[in-house]
Amino acid sequence: MEESQEVPPPSPPVVQQAPRLGFKTHTDTVYSQKSRTSTPSGVAGRERQIRFMVQIGAFKDPQNASRIQTLARQRYHLPVLNDYHPTLALYQIRIGFFETREAAYTFRGRMHKEFPADYKGAWVVQLKR
Repeated sequence: MEESQEVPPPSPPVVQQAPRLGFKTHTDTVYSQKSRTSTPSGVAGRERQIRFMVQIGAFKDPQNASRIQTLARQRYHLPVLNDYHPTLALYQIRIGFFETREAAYTFRGRMHKEFPADYKGAWVVQLKR
């Protein structure tokens, strides 16, 4: 009696894809919701809003801007925004969301201490609402 051997199905053909051109970037989207706190008299209290970020650079080259954005995100695990400013034709890279100017300056100091060559020109910006 002869044993039957199973023949494995043929492998799918290997399809090579053309390399993608361009660059990859991530977009951070932040949603905010206004919250109101009431005082005992029933008057709405002051709303706290995130108003400051640290700008770490402004670049004409989108690939360079994306590289800087990715590096900052990996280093600090904070939201890093890549905002294109059409009038200036610049990609502005900003990190963090801070409620006070002092908190933003403190973080800027930390960045400068940890990576002095990379963030020596970083500055604090106020978000316009």
